[in-house]
Amino acid sequence: MHLNYRTCSALLLALSLTITAHAQHADTTLQKPISRFLKCDAVQKTAVPAILLGATVLTWPHKEEIRELRNRYIPTFRYRYDDYLQYAPVATVLLLNAAHVKGRHSPKRAVVSYAFSMGIMGVVVNSIKRTAGVQRPDATSRNSFPSGHTAMAFTNATFLHKEYGEYRHPLYSVMGYTSATATALGRGLNNRHWISDVLAGAAIGIASTELGYYITDQIFKDRGMNAPLRNNPVPINNKPSFLEMHLGYAISTSNDLSLANSEDLYVKRGFNLGIEGAWFINRNFGVGGEFAFSSFPVSSEKVVLDDDLKAISEDLYTQPIGIRYFNVGPYFSYPLPNNWFITAKLNTGVSYGSSGNVILKLNPAAEKEYGRPELPIMKYKPKRAPSWTAGIGIQKRIARNVAIKAYTTYLNSRHGFEILGLNETNEDGELNYEPIPGGLSRLKFNHLSFGLGLTAFIW
Repeated sequence: MHLNYRTCSALLLALSLTITAHAQHADTTLQKPISRFLKCDAVQKTAVPAILLGATVLTWPHKEEIRELRNRYIPTFRYRYDDYLQYAPVATVLLLNAAHVKGRHSPKRAVVSYAFSMGIMGVVVNSIKRTAGVQRPDATSRNSFPSGHTAMAFTNATFLHKEYGEYRHPLYSVMGYTSATATALGRGLNNRHWISDVLAGAAIGIASTELGYYITDQIFKDRGMNAPLRNNPVPINNKPSFLEMHLGYAISTSNDLSLANSEDLYVKRGFNLGIEGAWFINRNFGVGGEFAFSSFPVSSEKVVLDDDLKAISEDLYTQPIGIRYFNVGPYFSYPLPNNWFITAKLNTGVSYGSSGNVILKLNPAAEKEYGRPELPIMKYKPKRAPSWTAGIGIQKRIARNVAIKAYTTYLNSRHGFEILGLNETNEDGELNYEPIPGGLSRLKFNHLSFGLGLTAFIW
């Protein structure tokens, strides 16, 4: 039996009082209220939206830096599949109903739940858009936050999840949330939204559907519910195959990332963003892979320009140093009591460093002379290299197919690296670069990343 929202609040208060009055007996006294609190229906239904909203806050200061990845790797991406893919999960529900494949609820009750969900989502998204007035990355309008396409996609994905994923097979949920995630990625790749926009949109979509179903449950009670299927047990000790998205901070562990050990240019704390998955052959061992990005802003605050450069500029900046990697290998999982897991991985593969520039911001006179507001005076070009990662995590399953994981990953790679300096500008305004004598031959991209992951189990 699920606990209601009022019971959850009471349990939270009881938990706080227990901690205050009986801290010396924490091991025995707190176990029961903590367990009951985590099993609250309200806690389980709001945990994922809360994590997504937390990620929205964390990524907000870095949204322009994260968009830089798109601009540097695929600046001409223009594939508007996201305009259509957002409707794929709800279309799946309609097709399954037309084929007389029963979901959790009757078609009438499912439609009412969906109508409430869509109404809530629409009101929340449009109200925030008009109030926030955030400019889109492509500067076409000031209604970027939150992403309406993403909110629609995750509303539809959660609808499919609740009707068929939780009732028949989790692969319905995986398909629905995969299409929703692809929609969210498309909004960023098409330069229509910041990462904070899509994270908030996903949170609103999931929360709106949960609230829509809650309202419908209060109206219909037990009417319109199909009988539970016998082949839908709660998987406690099954094979924990999974798909996962993670986001966190990245900290350099290599002096090389100071850009040739320069005292003028040095990296600051960056971010790590990626997806991974594994197929487990038993409950402890599996094989999988990861595809991720790490990016490090480069500070040029200590740079002192020489007299020649001061004549045309008073400031410069360096594009972030980044790396993307694809590694595969063994994954490990060890189940603990109360649906906790210890996880680990040891992968190897290939990594690619991102090319970038050291850029002068030209003064008005120089801008007129060069015909451009900025002038790249130095380029860095890393080459492809082998890489390996080792990681550990602690994971808590909060629903049948959903878990939250705190992770730490170490990446090791060493790249051939070349630095080019601006040599001259020809009559057509084209810039010519030549290798800087004594430039780097190898550079280590070793770094440690840590953050949170959202896991979807496939069992």
